[in-house]
Amino acid sequence: MIPRGSVALIPVLILAGCGGTTMRVAQDDPADDSGSVALAPAPEPGPDSTAAPRPIEAPSPAPARTNPDSLTAQGYAPYAGGGDVEVRRIGQWTNTGINESRRLVIRDANAWARFWAELGVGERPDIDFTQNLVVAVAAGQRPSGGYEIAVQRVSQTNGALSIEVQETSPGPNCMSSSALTQPVDVVVLPSVNTRGWSFIEHQEVRGCR
Repeated sequence: MIPRGSVALIPVLILAGCGGTTMRVAQDDPADDSGSVALAPAPEPGPDSTAAPRPIEAPSPAPARTNPDSLTAQGYAPYAGGGDVEVRRIGQWTNTGINESRRLVIRDANAWARFWAELGVGERPDIDFTQNLVVAVAAGQRPSGGYEIAVQRVSQTNGALSIEVQETSPGPNCMSSSALTQPVDVVVLPSVNTRGWSFIEHQEVRGCR
């Protein structure tokens, strides 16, 4: 009978008797990819991260738009005639188709078209008659050159326009063209609060140039 305390020694002695046997830890088969973890490749060296970043250029400002109500856009010439009403000149001519003296205030497109056709000086400009009116003054037919007519200045009082017109004629013995002339001046004014108008006449004789 073997003593109880000697039972635990039997397996040890059996293992010791197999003196050439070595214990190894089991490893996964390299061909088996299950459970394996793929490692990310090492990053390639890039540009120097310490270099200063390129500054971002601010976009160029958009060009300023031209005001559509400017005198240039409307095709009118500025007119420094004075008075408290802005006067813009459409044109001033000495050879026209209007042979009699006239003082006109034109407030609609139909009357403007008729007048311009009679004037006969080229393409008719567009006028916004909801905001403007046209003043046309004609001296009538003159026997020679050297005669002029112009809207000198315009003032407004309580809605009534005072339109000052100056006619100029050449002095005695002044040299001028012998051809007949028909001087006309045409201007445009704002029509806000306009309820009436009157013309004030001025005459001037110009010395010889």
